[in-house]
Amino acid sequence: MTTATSLSLGALLRDVPDAILVDCDPATPITGVTADSRRVGAGMLFVALAGGSHDGHAFVPDVIGRGAAAAVVTAQYAAQQPPAGPHVIVRDTWAALPSIAAHAHGDPGESLRLAAVTGTNGKTTTAHLVGAMLRDAGIAHARLGTTGNWLVDHEDRAAFTTPFPLELQALLADTRDRGGRCVVMEASSHALAQARVAPLRFHGVGLTSFSQDHLDFHRDMDEYLQAKCLLARTYLRDDGIAIAAIDDQPAAATFLRAAAEHGARAWSASKRDTAADVVAHEVVFTATGTRARVQTPVGELQLDTPLLGPFNLDNVLVATGLAIALQLPLPTIAAALSRSHGAPGRLEPVAVEGVRGPVVLVDYAHTPDAVERTLAVLRPLVRGRLHVVLGCGGDRDPSKRPRMGSIAARDADVFWATSDNPRTEPPEAIVDAMLAELDDTLRRKVVRESDRARAIARVIADAHDDDLVLIAGKGHEDYQIVGTQKHHFDDREHARDALLLRC
Repeated sequence: MTTATSLSLGALLRDVPDAILVDCDPATPITGVTADSRRVGAGMLFVALAGGSHDGHAFVPDVIGRGAAAAVVTAQYAAQQPPAGPHVIVRDTWAALPSIAAHAHGDPGESLRLAAVTGTNGKTTTAHLVGAMLRDAGIAHARLGTTGNWLVDHEDRAAFTTPFPLELQALLADTRDRGGRCVVMEASSHALAQARVAPLRFHGVGLTSFSQDHLDFHRDMDEYLQAKCLLARTYLRDDGIAIAAIDDQPAAATFLRAAAEHGARAWSASKRDTAADVVAHEVVFTATGTRARVQTPVGELQLDTPLLGPFNLDNVLVATGLAIALQLPLPTIAAALSRSHGAPGRLEPVAVEGVRGPVVLVDYAHTPDAVERTLAVLRPLVRGRLHVVLGCGGDRDPSKRPRMGSIAARDADVFWATSDNPRTEPPEAIVDAMLAELDDTLRRKVVRESDRARAIARVIADAHDDDLVLIAGKGHEDYQIVGTQKHHFDDREHARDALLLRC
């Protein structure tokens, strides 16, 4: 629900084309806006949305009967079931919602400097890095994304990577009203395709990576990429900066071209191409971090970060470009990067003081590309064997299961095939799909244990002190979805418990 005290219906609808008002008028006062029929009170505007599980239009008679100032409905619904009471007819209620939500809160995005990052992998780490830079600069800010929402002075849980319009605009308004000046947020492909971030215009946008994911939502990879490119094409200010990591990422050119087409600055970021706009020179990767000299269009900084590996360097370069777009000075950027470990659950070490055992890392890698890139980073750092605990989610894109299983079996010394969030699918069937394309040689590297808790306990019990254990797929998540129920489950907690048993 959003508060819209003293706003008129006309003011809320001013950017909704061809709206037809029936039994109400532009001067009708509105006390709040909601898409949840249960929250409708007298004087409120109800926006009827058709979703996956129900259609809000079914509740229009009820909300009008309870005193709603008006209901916003589609032309199709109005033609078939004309509401008996005040209503507004629009072509698409989903398309109308973002501007209504923004106006209900006084268009908070216009008072803030905004940055957004998209990408199959790396969004959360990059957003956390920019948040760390803003914190070091002493700038009150918000950071919105997968692991939670930082709101000026506290962290809240996040239901979605990118909030829906009513919640998003409320969060931005809260940030503005409490003195916030900047916002960095993750923009998922789902959110971009659904125009959740409209009508915002960002000062900086970034693309970290692009590889297969979410083909249960997008029809194909091209549609998936075009959704990502909306961030640069539609939501970037004309005077803004788009930055993309280009190494082994052909999709980056499409993203940058989308920005350049309307005159925005399009910066490429690379670890190898000296002609790029943001370049990491003299790169040194170690088991404790990464060092480099980074050249940018506004000067040079010396990078010394605890983040590991090439793909994290990509994230750092994109974060640097976004920070420049937010007008942060290079010394502040460098200082923050020297201290920030990025996002929780991203190559996060798990250890128990006084307990010897393998190096244990928990990571969110849950796509073929992310798993492959993570293992490529870790392989040179392993003294003994590399163990990988990995599953795939149920009721999601099944085409990536054999790819992920093949990558894990190929690149690990021991692959512990287990469950992730099985949802309504049998865990054993998901594991079967992950192992379907393995030859006999790779199958000999597999330990099959569909119970994730037992898999974590067994791998840590079996690993030697000089081994490395990667528990992949869930990262920061503290739950597991089995059937339709969400149960508490944190890989880090299970790993600590297993390490304690080594005493």
